Amino acid sequence: SIVHADQGIYGEYSTRNLSAYFRQKYFVSCGNNLQINPEVKTFVRFRRANLLDDANLVLRADLDLIFCCNVLIYFHGAAKERVVQHFYNNLLPHGYLFLGHSESLYGVNEDFRLVHMPSATAYVKSEKRSTAPAVQI
Repeated sequence: SIVHADQGIYGEYSTRNLSAYFRQKYFVSCGNNLQINPEVKTFVRFRRANLLDDANLVLRADLDLIFCCNVLIYFHGAAKERVVQHFYNNLLPHGYLFLGHSESLYGVNEDFRLVHMPSATAYVKSEKRSTAPAVQI
């Protein structure tokens, strides 16, 4: 739930691969769990969104990260393309889109670049390619 996510409390299993550096930098102890540092928490927002509501998605601009895991697998064709285009429009330059392991933008959108990280893959917003014909002088 959003209430649970806003609390920013994670158990041992969720943080099992977290390095000591990131554990110390971004978390504080909360009993046997870790909680997001209050300063970091001010930069994080969780919101419900109807991904097919164009008017609602237009209002969600200037995002650094979008986590949309195991959702796009339920969309097909034009609906999936429309949702991914909203993600592209709403991300800041070089923003990141994280999808589920079984999801891909292959054949959906070419404006993102796939990047491989040590324990994840993501898509980074690339500059759009110009569709205008080259002009010779």
